[in-house]
Amino acid sequence: MGERIILQTSGSVDHALREAGTLEGWQRDIARYAVGNSRLALALSTAFAAPLLYPTGSESGGFHFRGASSTGKSTALVVAGSAWGGGGIRGYVRTWRATSNGLEGVAGMHCDCLLCLDEMGQVDGREAGQIAYMLANGVGKSRASRSGEARPAAEWRLLFLSSGELSLADKIAEDGRGRRAAAGQQVRIVDIPADAGAGMGMFENLHGFANADAFARHLKVAASEHYGHPTRSFLGVLVDEFDAIAPAVKDHVDEFLRDNAPAGADGQISRVAARFGLVAAAGEMATAAGILPWPEGEATQAAARCLTDWLTQRGGIEPAEDVEAISAVRRFIELHGASRFEAMGELVPTDSQGAPIEQRIPNRAGFRRRVDGGGTEYLMLPEVWRTEVCAGLDAASVAKALIRRGYLAAGGDGKPQVKTRLPGFTSPPRCYVITPRILGDEEDEGEARAPQQAQF
Repeated sequence: MGERIILQTSGSVDHALREAGTLEGWQRDIARYAVGNSRLALALSTAFAAPLLYPTGSESGGFHFRGASSTGKSTALVVAGSAWGGGGIRGYVRTWRATSNGLEGVAGMHCDCLLCLDEMGQVDGREAGQIAYMLANGVGKSRASRSGEARPAAEWRLLFLSSGELSLADKIAEDGRGRRAAAGQQVRIVDIPADAGAGMGMFENLHGFANADAFARHLKVAASEHYGHPTRSFLGVLVDEFDAIAPAVKDHVDEFLRDNAPAGADGQISRVAARFGLVAAAGEMATAAGILPWPEGEATQAAARCLTDWLTQRGGIEPAEDVEAISAVRRFIELHGASRFEAMGELVPTDSQGAPIEQRIPNRAGFRRRVDGGGTEYLMLPEVWRTEVCAGLDAASVAKALIRRGYLAAGGDGKPQVKTRLPGFTSPPRCYVITPRILGDEEDEGEARAPQQAQF
């Protein structure tokens, strides 16, 4: 005890692990205002969850607050960062304005800590997906030394908070080349709507401040005066109780999953829900240690609320690949339903005498017809299905996803295509028959069971 340990590096280390003010001042002027504000409470709990990754064997990952400008996204990152440090012009928060190589070095310096990255809009869309994988996988590029021998790749464990006006998927697709965010990327960076739905942006409770702007300004000023003390106190608790950490956190996470993970959810959902559970457990532990001045259950309630909002905007509890498949087909029909699908049967336009009017359908994608009971089904030709509708996706997997939801009528021979007589074809071709349900507004479509709140 009392031994001084010095990190010796080849160059200076740019970090913000500094201290100022007092823990009591931080609790009074910052932390207590997160009560009743789910996004702020989640951000602060994430700060305390980062050092739990090692003792619990949890994976790295992050949360991305996405929404319009001036909603308080950056404030949440500043508040969370103040638990670790601050000072200087930037404080603890970093920006996305960097290459993947640059952020590799930043990630290495934040091992077992919280990393805050503001404004995803500043990073190139081509880099965004690579960075998402890199940060969450915890390993940098393998490089060769001057002699040609392999140098050890940088490694780290961390949780990160991000902010931006666009989601990761939107950012990746920004260059217009048809790129889509992979399911693994979306699991690694959980996209949370910044708007908490109370008409005050990120906030739900202003605690007596005149407006959201005044509340945000107070938090930022306070974070520049009090920082760095909370996690040092928390780390002291973890060291003293190290052997009990893993089982305690596991119990918290298991209970959170029982109470909040939707029944029958895909493994991707459970994986994300477990990260919310880890954050909830960290917040409750910091509360029990007297570091967070919150009532018991506040961190759990915030994590449960944010998980619910993530599930709602995600559009269901199926695998991300299924959600994207359904979205791609629905989007194609919405864009081209009238212009590229030739009408059949009673949908064929007629003149005042009831005679059919000749249809001119340039770049035809298929046909559309009315079905019994109302609604329109779309018959898509195989090549259009493969090269346009499912561009960038596995066409066979898309068909299977739609069949599971009842959006695609499979053939009697077990194949996803159906032989159908179509105008202009001498023999019935095989086509993909999309049912009216894909554009319907049914109760079971896109809904997820609202998670209940755990009580630790």
